[in-house]
Amino acid sequence: MRNIIVVGHKNPDTDSIVSAIVAQDFFKEVLSEEAKACRAGELNNESKFVLEKYDIEVPELVGAINKDDKIVLVDHNEATQTFDGLDFSQVEYIFDHHKLSLSTEKPLYLRNEPLGSTSTLLAKMFRENGKNVSEKNAKLLLAGILSDTLNFTSPTTTDEDRKIVSELNDIAKIDLKRFVGEMFEAKSSLEGISTGDIINLDYKIFNMGNYKVGVGTWETTSPATVNVKKNEIFDLLEKKKEAEHLDYLYFMIVDILRQSCDLYIIGEDEKMLAEKVFRGKTENGVMFLDGVVSRKKQITPPLTEVLTK
Repeated sequence: MRNIIVVGHKNPDTDSIVSAIVAQDFFKEVLSEEAKACRAGELNNESKFVLEKYDIEVPELVGAINKDDKIVLVDHNEATQTFDGLDFSQVEYIFDHHKLSLSTEKPLYLRNEPLGSTSTLLAKMFRENGKNVSEKNAKLLLAGILSDTLNFTSPTTTDEDRKIVSELNDIAKIDLKRFVGEMFEAKSSLEGISTGDIINLDYKIFNMGNYKVGVGTWETTSPATVNVKKNEIFDLLEKKKEAEHLDYLYFMIVDILRQSCDLYIIGEDEKMLAEKVFRGKTENGVMFLDGVVSRKKQITPPLTEVLTK
């Protein structure tokens, strides 16, 4: 039997997790096909909070894939971010909102739009097919959108994200302000989180021309709780750079409330590139970037532009 496996990226965030769950229902309700939502890594505390709040079962960790299985990628398309062991020839669908960085040997179904989240995209897809989103899925999609857009404060936010949130909350009927506060409190929590988790739970590798670049992110309402671990984080980042054979490695601590980030600069190569790209000043291994909160829109594009010249 041919299975349909729906899975987000490594080190999944909330948008990646809820997109897989809702896409599973999209296949059943719109395409009349059974699909199974999976995850490619451990949940962060925010995602755990969302699933526990709405009594949603945590998707299984993706396991061995049979050669006849269909793969559906949500919230990513880069090979460096897929689960280990994926045969890309088995990918038949991609639902995403990131830049494209793929080459395929055969045609596949690709839906990619410059939106604040993949959750927004899935809500649109239900609507376009004349299907109502269930109350459960409306709550999950709201979580994905509000998380990825940092409650509409990220520069990735679009008017369509705002419109979809309004439509979804007509169904979900939740106190959005209270929910966002609870969600961001969970996002910031270090309960059960090791220093290694801090740098790995939202970490991605990008191919930028001939360079391999790692960029990790920690979003929080309390940067001080992470900055006190700076020396330990630096040590782990240096080891990570060597182990993964990276040309550059950056780690950003995003202050959700102040709308800024501390960019950790672990070496001279990173310092020279960052000062060229972001025009900031490095002090004690940290470059403060006011108004910078998005890896997707404010960090990787300018890095890519300079490294591919």
